[in-house]
Amino acid sequence: MTLGMAWLRTVGDVRELVIASDSRLSGGQYWDANPKIMLLPRSDAVLSFAGSTSDAYPLMLQAYNSIRMHPPASSRALDIEELKGHLIRMFNHSRSFISGLPHGQKVPDDPKALFMLSGYSWKNKKFRVWTLHYDRSISGFTFRPAKEWGGQSEGSAKLIAYAGDEVPVQKAKAELVNLLRDRSKLTEGAFDMEPFEVLRDLIRCGKHPSVGGPIQVVKIYEHANAVPVGVYWPNKQSGTVSVLGRPLMSYGEIQWGVLDPDAPSRAYPAPALDNATSDAPTDNSAAHG
Repeated sequence: MTLGMAWLRTVGDVRELVIASDSRLSGGQYWDANPKIMLLPRSDAVLSFAGSTSDAYPLMLQAYNSIRMHPPASSRALDIEELKGHLIRMFNHSRSFISGLPHGQKVPDDPKALFMLSGYSWKNKKFRVWTLHYDRSISGFTFRPAKEWGGQSEGSAKLIAYAGDEVPVQKAKAELVNLLRDRSKLTEGAFDMEPFEVLRDLIRCGKHPSVGGPIQVVKIYEHANAVPVGVYWPNKQSGTVSVLGRPLMSYGEIQWGVLDPDAPSRAYPAPALDNATSDAPTDNSAAHG
């Protein structure tokens, strides 16, 4: 499964949407280098998931392809508010082609996956996050929007959404409240990187077997561009940079900076590359790790 989050980060006058997740796939084994956040073929939105990859990966790939094949969606003429409806229709349409059910079964099993669509609405000049989930009562996918926290002082705004197993999600919610209370931010101000810190600590504690691997991070800016951000993992001292869940190989490249998981409020420049290593390509082609 997964522990994923999307939250509105505000530092001074700058706002950005941060999407973060662990990188573990499990099912008889742990595979700790997997993308759970997909950059879509438009610059202002990403799709992330929690749940079974047998349900999630086909629908995520169809989402990517459906945007590429629909010019208003790929050009962003279709605002993310309308993109959400397009993806819901595409998910339900795709599932209509399931066949070969077990004897006596008339409808497919409910999908064991849900998604978060996160991005920037140029129509409303706002960051938006929706959970796209299956609703058995309507036999199809539908959505619910992330809402700002209540009980905040005037001028404060906290927006966050979660996706994942119930136990780690509830633990993350409780730990985030504790962290904000300790920093006198529970009803004041906005999120910085506190949700990242909570995710980091839940991965490191090792108490939730379905949550593990490097943290993966994508940021979406108000200029409607989404970029993957590297993370030193398991710590900055290791020198190992992970991007979208996978540690880069020795000739890997990253353009957008790297986070120290123990001081995530600033990004470091990408480290210098060593292209002379034995596992680098030998054919002069451009290689990105």
